Amino acid sequence: MKLHYAAAGVLLALSPLSASQAANIGFYGQIHVSVDHLDNDVDSGLNISSNSSRIGVKASHEVQPGLQVIGQIEALVRVEEGDTGSDYFDARDTFVGLQGDFGMARIGYFDTPMKKVRSRTDFFGDKIGDARNIVSGGGVSLDKRFRNGIHYQSPVFSNLTVDVHYSTNDATGSTPQNENDAISSSITYSVDGLLVILAYERQNQLDDAQGNAVATPSGLRLGTRYKLNDSWQLAAFYQQTKNFSGGDRDAWGLGLSYKLGAYDLSAQYYQAESADVSDSDASMLALGVDRTLNKSLSFYAAVAMTDNADRANFNVSAGGHGKRLTITPGADPVALSFGTIYKF
Repeated sequence: MKLHYAAAGVLLALSPLSASQAANIGFYGQIHVSVDHLDNDVDSGLNISSNSSRIGVKASHEVQPGLQVIGQIEALVRVEEGDTGSDYFDARDTFVGLQGDFGMARIGYFDTPMKKVRSRTDFFGDKIGDARNIVSGGGVSLDKRFRNGIHYQSPVFSNLTVDVHYSTNDATGSTPQNENDAISSSITYSVDGLLVILAYERQNQLDDAQGNAVATPSGLRLGTRYKLNDSWQLAAFYQQTKNFSGGDRDAWGLGLSYKLGAYDLSAQYYQAESADVSDSDASMLALGVDRTLNKSLSFYAAVAMTDNADRANFNVSAGGHGKRLTITPGADPVALSFGTIYKF
């Protein structure tokens, strides 16, 4: 009898281990730091910046043929300043879902299809000159993660993929009426080095303090990236926004990258047109060179500058870059950056 109890105990002890071995679990991270000289057109200074550095755990588990459970927990890490007491471990893409022949379905907190239009056409993501300095400036908020999100991605049909992402309440806490819900959707075409994404997003708002309806912010994005050959890549971006705090505004951008051995030379130009207020336009130019040692480690140098009209205060070090300047209307910020990215 004691032998039976001992055997049962061993089986119980091993069963969780066996289950965990059946899952594919991986730990990953990225440390991205830079030394920056930031100039807000009044003063300038030397800064150390942690730029969207992160750690995460991802898992997948085939529960039956053709059906996988997928999950991810990812957090921001402030490498340069340590625990600031507020955002050291801010959540990034975190979700659980199912994946199979039907496509993919997820629930959690993660990037919208709208945000991915920008991230997949931006040659300076998380660096100075990040496209978000222009396309998410002027009160626009289209580069976000939905809270309380439900996302479906279709299988690929004729090189096309459809994404639909719905938030029951893009705020914290419970909701009795879903007045603060939001939806983001896209259609992606990808074939032979060509990527084209069209996305639309609508962010419903709660009534104001007097009970009056608030205009619903919305946006449209079209982005494309094309790999001409092993050396050249081109990108183009267009955005139209309505009812954000800065008014209705269009923005666009162009980028190119040239690979020269272990070096990548990049440039991009972005323009925000004037909104409802005149002299509120801005433009940004970014130039950079990256040196890739291997798939884990790279170094780069970049320079970026923004030209603001008299009533505009667009940045040059915002977006995924950690240290952001404060810009007064009409100021023309400039930044010079030397950075490294280590992926593991």
